[in-house]
Amino acid sequence: MTSDEDEKYAFETPVKPEGKIEDWMCKLDVEMKKTLTVFVKRAVFKYAKADRVEWIRGEIGMIAIVST
Repeated sequence: MTSDEDEKYAFETPVKPEGKIEDWMCKLDVEMKKTLTVFVKRAVFKYAKADRVEWIRGEIGMIAIVST
């Protein structure tokens, strides 16, 4: 997935573009939410042990904002 700011991340579980478009888009949405939830949990875990500035630089912008 790529944001407007050119930040990129990969889904935890890839979603194949197959079947009806409505079903595929729903699966894509669900996987995006699952992946971002995992990223937030990892970021929060690392937050307490890392230097704040380096931690922010190592995370996707939206993950850093939500996690702080």
